[in-house]
Amino acid sequence: MIELLVVIAVISVVAALAIPNLVRLQRNARLNGDAHNLAEVLSIAKMRAAANFTESRVFLFTGTDKLQYFRVDVWSKTANGTGSAGCWVPDAVVNPSTNGSDCIGNSSYKGGEDFLSTGVSAGYGSLSTSPDTTVTFAQATACKQGQSGPTATDGSTISDTSCIQFNSRGFPTASGGFYVTDGTRVYGIIANSMGSIHSYVSGASTATWKAY
Repeated sequence: MIELLVVIAVISVVAALAIPNLVRLQRNARLNGDAHNLAEVLSIAKMRAAANFTESRVFLFTGTDKLQYFRVDVWSKTANGTGSAGCWVPDAVVNPSTNGSDCIGNSSYKGGEDFLSTGVSAGYGSLSTSPDTTVTFAQATACKQGQSGPTATDGSTISDTSCIQFNSRGFPTASGGFYVTDGTRVYGIIANSMGSIHSYVSGASTATWKAY
């Protein structure tokens, strides 16, 4: 009985030491993975715009009423009817319908979304300094819908969203960044005006940005 109690005590001590480390490793892996995926989809959107000679964007939903997600969208000239202005459709939709059903008008799921991991959300803690001084510190500008063209200023914004858009030459129409955090660290994925995409990481309480 004494030996059994000793074994149980040893197991309890080992578990008490190992479980917090395991939780921390899991949390780090989730945040690292989401940051990597965001940088990857920005590169995909950039290449998609240049390859198809159209506009593309990465659509990031930042609201709290549903799971946060990001997705690549492309501008289709025929998705809402022949001779129409066109609209944004998910890149995952290979042959968008011409009746407008695939057009993006809100933050509803449309296909091809990648969801942020459990414990990871769009945000930057209490930080107030950009990792790239040429880019304004904030989530990229809100996504739009109902425009008469991919860069037109008409249409309306979609609440709780953030978009980085690329033109047909693969350059952002406006520099911007996406920020995700798990409460302890913040990743900033930045697309500058020259089209370069860089990732940075910092603690969530004090800006100590480092290239990732």
